Amino acid sequence: MRPRITFIETGYKRSIRKMEIAKFHKNVVFVGMPFDNSSAAIFKGIQQACDEVGLKPIKIDNIEDSGPIPRQILEAIEKAEFLIFDLTHERPNVYYELGYAHGVGNKPEEIVLIAKAGTKLHFDISFLRVIRYKNREDLVEKLISRLHNITMTCRPKVAYPTNLLY
Repeated sequence: MRPRITFIETGYKRSIRKMEIAKFHKNVVFVGMPFDNSSAAIFKGIQQACDEVGLKPIKIDNIEDSGPIPRQILEAIEKAEFLIFDLTHERPNVYYELGYAHGVGNKPEEIVLIAKAGTKLHFDISFLRVIRYKNREDLVEKLISRLHNITMTCRPKVAYPTNLLY
């Protein structure tokens, strides 16, 4: 568990901040990317990589619910164990969601950034590590490696005694 800032509502007053220990959903990966069909093949690659590592990717437009989408996005970001953001199309919503993820306490190592080779990144995130991929197969290969690494390094270590007496 990691500390995060969550926003709670009381009456008409919004944005009352409260530090608490986050209760995220283990193995859930929020995927921030455009809703249009141009990203469908890349999302399938993300699904393939997540499946290989035992993770479940969640993309908001794939959720069958009638709730308000902006609120669902923010809640999904807060509850996901890991996050993937596709910066390929320079979409403002993806940049906003990435900023929100950092703002609520996600550690940089819990966030995976991807972009098609040749994508120009905005100045304010150009210093972050980004998986640059040529095609879907290249993305899957690189993403499996990164996801495996973050599941091993970001989760708490469990110490088992080595000198048990029976």
